[in-house]
Amino acid sequence: MITMRTRVLRLCAAAALAGAAFGGVPAAQAEDGNWYIGATMPLMFIDDSKAISEGSFTLPDPRTGQPATTDYRAQVETSHDTGFKLGGMLGYEFGDGLRVEGELFFARADVSTLTHSSITVPALSLTLQDEVAIPVTGSGEQLGAMVNVWYDIETDDAWTPFIGGGLGLIRIDQSDLKYDTGAVAGAVATHLKLLGAQQAALAMGLPPPQEVDPVQLPPGLVPSISSADTALAWQIGMGVGYALSETATLQFGYRLQALNGLNFRGSNAMASVNAETDLRIHFLEIGIRQRF
Repeated sequence: MITMRTRVLRLCAAAALAGAAFGGVPAAQAEDGNWYIGATMPLMFIDDSKAISEGSFTLPDPRTGQPATTDYRAQVETSHDTGFKLGGMLGYEFGDGLRVEGELFFARADVSTLTHSSITVPALSLTLQDEVAIPVTGSGEQLGAMVNVWYDIETDDAWTPFIGGGLGLIRIDQSDLKYDTGAVAGAVATHLKLLGAQQAALAMGLPPPQEVDPVQLPPGLVPSISSADTALAWQIGMGVGYALSETATLQFGYRLQALNGLNFRGSNAMASVNAETDLRIHFLEIGIRQRF
């Protein structure tokens, strides 16, 4: 079976061989500076993200029969499949190894799992022991703009290492995701139903039940959260360029990108939900730059 790592290594090897076929030339740094354009095609690996989700809903309390508002809090872990990114940049080489560029990119990755754990009802000092794994389909998308600063380490051959980083804004769009928005509220309601059944059984001198039928919440009781948010992002990276000619450079690199403070929320007359999370993303990239 061909693994993703094997595919990446083959892609890099093929690109290097292509560069050799063009005939590498010693990397030259222009004394007066030059503009350049470029493109990158990285593979994207998103770390499992952890979020705090808080919500409330109003239903008849199965223990009393009276309407009650129940607040809950949960830890959420989301995992993604390997994704892709398409980026383009316009930059300027100052001639002393320093480069500054503007970058625009689009990225996408499918969401593979969505799991809620440590679900608590603070007012009742109640914690659900079981995780709630919610089936999910669809992908999350990114649209970003970054300003990057890179430093090329001059060598005497065609290979030129570089390091640097950047700052920018990234918009996350999860409108393609499909999942049961009421799954966590349903788990809480079911647990409250179980507590009510246990109390009733004990009052009648009967053995308390260990499980009850799941509560089926009315469709639309728990609202969908907002599908998009924009956050400040930073990235750091390193790589190596291979001079195909006096003006064209093939580059291979790694970047670590981070977004903090993403917030998604929703509310209606019966319920509300709010989720906050951060993202850490890794890119293995291949690209090309062309001076003009």
